[in-house]
Amino acid sequence: MKYLILTSGLIAVFFWLQNKEESQAPTMAITTAKIKPSAAPDKHWLARFYPEAGNQTAQAAEVPAAESMAEARINGESRTPPIVRQEQKIAATPTELADHAAYQQYEARQNVQELAAFSKAVPAQIAQLQEDIRKGKALGIAPELIAQQERKVTELLAMRQQVLMAHPEINSAQ
Repeated sequence: MKYLILTSGLIAVFFWLQNKEESQAPTMAITTAKIKPSAAPDKHWLARFYPEAGNQTAQAAEVPAAESMAEARINGESRTPPIVRQEQKIAATPTELADHAAYQQYEARQNVQELAAFSKAVPAQIAQLQEDIRKGKALGIAPELIAQQERKVTELLAMRQQVLMAHPEINSAQ
């Protein structure tokens, strides 16, 4: 008996809410009003999130996705970033592979080249981090996050100095 009363109460509340929603529904004239072309935004919707993409136009709606994908597969996608190839490492010669001491010298050269690449990349990374710190301070980012970035800069400088002290030939190569 309790379940019957509870169920009938829920059904009554449901129908009461249905009638209430229908009475508050907007009139048909408001819902079918046409949007004026002047009210449409001038810029592409991506411009809010990616300003450099603001001048891109949307692809025509009548082009099927399969055709678009086939075109991108053949001719490439214009929005993809360029592929940057790394330098090819010089392989060990057969004499270096045969002689243990010569191979250790080959590995040492490879190690020095890797450390030189690190030392060469540090100034650009530091410039990027300092720019991020400047932007963060301007935007009001939390001081502990800015301090973390500043610690990264000092640690990178210290690591680069340590590499240059241990391998003076790297400094002369740059």
